[in-house]
Amino acid sequence: MKKLEEEKNYKVKKVFNNNVVLAQITKTNKEVILVGKGLGFAKKIGDVIKVDEGAIEKEFVAMNEDKKEEYQQLVEQVDSEVIGLTEEIIAMLTAELGEELDEHIHISLADHIGFYLNRIKEGIEISNPFLAETKTLYSLEYNLAKKAVKMIEERFDIEVPEGEVGFITFHIHGARTKRGVSKTVKYTKVIKEMVNVIEEELEVKLSYQSLNYARLITHLRFALERIEKEKKNENPLLERIINDFEFSYQLANKLANLVKEKLELDVPEDEIGYLAMHIERLRKNLSQAN
Repeated sequence: MKKLEEEKNYKVKKVFNNNVVLAQITKTNKEVILVGKGLGFAKKIGDVIKVDEGAIEKEFVAMNEDKKEEYQQLVEQVDSEVIGLTEEIIAMLTAELGEELDEHIHISLADHIGFYLNRIKEGIEISNPFLAETKTLYSLEYNLAKKAVKMIEERFDIEVPEGEVGFITFHIHGARTKRGVSKTVKYTKVIKEMVNVIEEELEVKLSYQSLNYARLITHLRFALERIEKEKKNENPLLERIINDFEFSYQLANKLANLVKEKLELDVPEDEIGYLAMHIERLRKNLSQAN
């Protein structure tokens, strides 16, 4: 948790809820979000909060200059209780992870939660087609998203479906990796499509609870990350794989073409070889199980 300077005082600019306020550091005029139990109780605009009062548990920079206007629009358009709870959730996440998240999560997650609550009022529920993949690919973030959802349920007295846990997982993972939500969703979608191709070619349906499934999509995830970052992953067995695992190698090439089409990324020959190895192991495991 960030150590706060003792001489620092804050002037309240907006109270989001009893635990969260938007404030201005009196010495620098820098805007920050303060989170702490009871911190905002009975506070009014213009009140001064002293750092030595001990109520501040977490301080976030409200937003850098390039995002400041966007955050201000959010504050004006989204319910204060939603923004306040979002900041409590982000404080929980940073404490649990022991790391700071990309600042855009302050906007994207609040906007998402506000939109979700509006959908609930209108009786609209959006299904999550990537839930199984999300639970396996991002298990740490998924468990944290479950905690976030519990906070939402308790604060707004509603029941949140599991699919929404998956959507919030995307926000957490995107903020951890600095990739953003849309890119996280895009990669998850491509992994799902790759699994569909494998299932179709092998004429099987993998159980989402199986070790085979977990191994497969975990490998696909890290393969895509290596490909995106252009990390060299030399494969000393490549020639043997091409000769001995012809079917798996051809299937791996199909996956490489899919990645090229959907993500505009070139898959190196060595990485195609590793994909073929994992497909071959999957084929053997499935044949032994039958």
